[in-house]
Amino acid sequence: MQKEIGFKNGRIGLEIKILTVRLEGSKVKDRDIPKIRGYLAERFPQYLELHNHIGENKFNYGYPVIQYKSIGGVPNIIAINEASKILIDVLYDMKEIDMKDKVMNILEKGYVLKTEELKTTERMIEYRFLSPWLALNQANYEKFINSNSGERVEILKKILTGNILSMAKGLGYCVDKPIEMLIKMRPVKVNYKDRKMIGFKGEFMTNFIIPDYLGLGKSVARGFGTVVRVKNGGFM
Repeated sequence: MQKEIGFKNGRIGLEIKILTVRLEGSKVKDRDIPKIRGYLAERFPQYLELHNHIGENKFNYGYPVIQYKSIGGVPNIIAINEASKILIDVLYDMKEIDMKDKVMNILEKGYVLKTEELKTTERMIEYRFLSPWLALNQANYEKFINSNSGERVEILKKILTGNILSMAKGLGYCVDKPIEMLIKMRPVKVNYKDRKMIGFKGEFMTNFIIPDYLGLGKSVARGFGTVVRVKNGGFM
């Protein structure tokens, strides 16, 4: 489903297919998104792409090709390339989702299939995080909190650059030039698996095309780190 494509400026990009399924019905909160993922994982354990659990507490740590989002309070599930066939299969006859504490009725499903590009560019593009970006792990958390403000910016720039490179590699794109990065972030409190964590919201500019609603960082399958392009840039 993916192929390399050429461009007039000589750079090579990668075409990917992205299917977005919008589940119209009950409004949900961000904390409900993992419950939707858990329900589908439990009902369809044969599809690794739905949950990334290999078994015996082992996980597939590649870039998730099925991602669960809350966009404007409406559940959206995104599938990349061949995973779109799985998503269509599991959702075709589904009328409700049991989230344990409540049942979400699905009144209508909206399907949008788009061809998007991954590639580096000759200009900077502005993006915004719709949901908290989970940038820090145990290893870099201590370094981050013990750094001054300027050092923290550089740490986050390096992590975000690494996130983009990991996404590109996971989807089969070889980045052909250095990634440039400007960021404007603020910390936010995040409750992740009943643990208090630090996430980040804000904007960044980079010389890489990121399709809308894909995620960067940790736990993108659960809806964290969802990115959209800023149409009328106000970064500067």
